[in-house]
Amino acid sequence: MVFSLSRDLGGNGVTCPGCENLLTIPTSADKVSELVIFKKTDNRAEALDQTNHVVKHNRTLLEGEHHEWADEQFESGDKGMKIMIPVAIFALLLTGALTYLLFSEKDEVTEIASGDLPTLVGKPELGGGDESEVPEEKVYLYDPEDEDQVAQVEDFLKGVFAAKTVDELLPYVKPVENIREKMVRFYKGEKLTHSPFKSLSKVTNSADYPGYVTMFCQTEDYNNQVGVLKYSRDEILLDWESFVAFSDMTWEELAEKKPTESVRVRVTAKRAYYYNNEFTDENQWQAVSLISPNEEDPIYGYVEKGSATAYRLFSFGNSDNRKVILDIYYPKDSKKGDQVFIDKIVEQGWVITEEE
Repeated sequence: MVFSLSRDLGGNGVTCPGCENLLTIPTSADKVSELVIFKKTDNRAEALDQTNHVVKHNRTLLEGEHHEWADEQFESGDKGMKIMIPVAIFALLLTGALTYLLFSEKDEVTEIASGDLPTLVGKPELGGGDESEVPEEKVYLYDPEDEDQVAQVEDFLKGVFAAKTVDELLPYVKPVENIREKMVRFYKGEKLTHSPFKSLSKVTNSADYPGYVTMFCQTEDYNNQVGVLKYSRDEILLDWESFVAFSDMTWEELAEKKPTESVRVRVTAKRAYYYNNEFTDENQWQAVSLISPNEEDPIYGYVEKGSATAYRLFSFGNSDNRKVILDIYYPKDSKKGDQVFIDKIVEQGWVITEEE
């Protein structure tokens, strides 16, 4: 490429517009021809080595001369390449991160899907293999469309309501400690006066008590009966204590003896506002109505506000239908028979499943 420059630039450096090499402009004192043609012989790699090189001129400047332009950084024409390199690196890092996250989630889903999930079906499906491949069933569920299961429950309830004595009923009852003595005390003797079974309304599997179902039926006197059954493929047993809402003492016995040791009761708990005698401080105590289906009137239990027991009782707000099993006792020298301490909550609901 041929180009011309002013003679006043002699001794300075200039970039060739063709090859982008830095050229030195000769002065009049230099012995060179008037016209010199520079051929582009340097390769691109050598030209790029000039990047960021600062040219400094040490000769004495003539009056009016300046060469600030030559003291600036020399930049290569490959600015686009400099920008693309970090962009490409960032894109690779981002792609790698997304790939890692996607494969991590996939592994987690695979782990959950292949885990040992609990068996909730009563009749496991056979896949054609031998019986050794059938998973062990853990919960036997009631199927209202299964005629055999419906007939099994109906026959069981016919036996329950046909029993005329405690000993006739015992084979149908889930065994717990001192169950016969409890039954005799509750019925005030060994004779029973149940009306015979008439019809089965429905049976529901219990989410709160795996291995149990709730039955709804009607007797021939048109009384509706509700009970919890321990339910398996080969055996059905009535949870008798929850069926009759059994408590260790009647309200009359509690008022008479005023026990200072814990007594277990099955009640429906309802928030109350009765404060009297030992429990007059409303800032300290929360009153609770304790209602039993076997008693005419409630008694009042008290729990300290802010305690763990109070939280468990009322963690779902104001409730008028919280069935609970409680341990209660009387304060020493109690003046009234219908005010008790609530010692602890034994169960939410009236069923204790771990007692066998």
